[in-house]
Amino acid sequence: MIIHDPPTLPIRSGGTIISAFQGVCFDLFSTLVHRTPDNPFFRHVAKDLDLDLETWKPAYDKLHDETMEGVVPGIVGRISLSATIAGTPCSTQAVHAAVERHFPGMAASFEVDPQATPLLDQLREQGCSLALVSNASDHAEWIFDHLGLREYFDATVFSHRVKRLKPHPDIYLHAIDELGIAGPSCAFIGDGQHHELLGARGVGMTTILIDRRLPHSDAARAEADTVVDDLAGVPDALTEMSAARELLRK
Repeated sequence: MIIHDPPTLPIRSGGTIISAFQGVCFDLFSTLVHRTPDNPFFRHVAKDLDLDLETWKPAYDKLHDETMEGVVPGIVGRISLSATIAGTPCSTQAVHAAVERHFPGMAASFEVDPQATPLLDQLREQGCSLALVSNASDHAEWIFDHLGLREYFDATVFSHRVKRLKPHPDIYLHAIDELGIAGPSCAFIGDGQHHELLGARGVGMTTILIDRRLPHSDAARAEADTVVDDLAGVPDALTEMSAARELLRK
């Protein structure tokens, strides 16, 4: 791994210098992007393919990890395999057509957090390298692109591509290797699901929990170096942790 020298331009927030972090890794869902309450995609796909939603959807849900890890080949493969498991096999062509037809409805059920792009812009402008690290299948990557987020990142690491799920250390190491920095020079920011903060800590990253008051939030607090209520609190959190590091060095 090539380790870069510290950036010559410090990051500033509220007049305070952030100097300890050369890179920041972000989770995607429930961190930068949120699901809206209604996603019509699965109802419409089930109707198109003559699938009983109450039988097929549980079979689809059980294939979550295998799809995120790239064992099941994407959403078309996941729908096809779960339909077979549910007793209603469908042709790959029919599934592909249904996915393509109803993807706009799925994409419309996700929205970018209003604080996300201002934060990403601020960090980039101030010389910080950014990576995305997400447990995601191909359709989540499509949504990421549909929402216009890829342009903000120097590296994007999706689990279905690297064949590893958070909190496995390899997915984080892949990100920092692409950024060309060491783990201790990087912060990881996420909502804490799947013990992602613990995994980030394991490779030396500093962890920031965005506390969304989700079912896993209580457990995630113990795996965070600091906790903020929303993305707007990230710059001050980075500043405070950087200042604490400087004090320890003196």
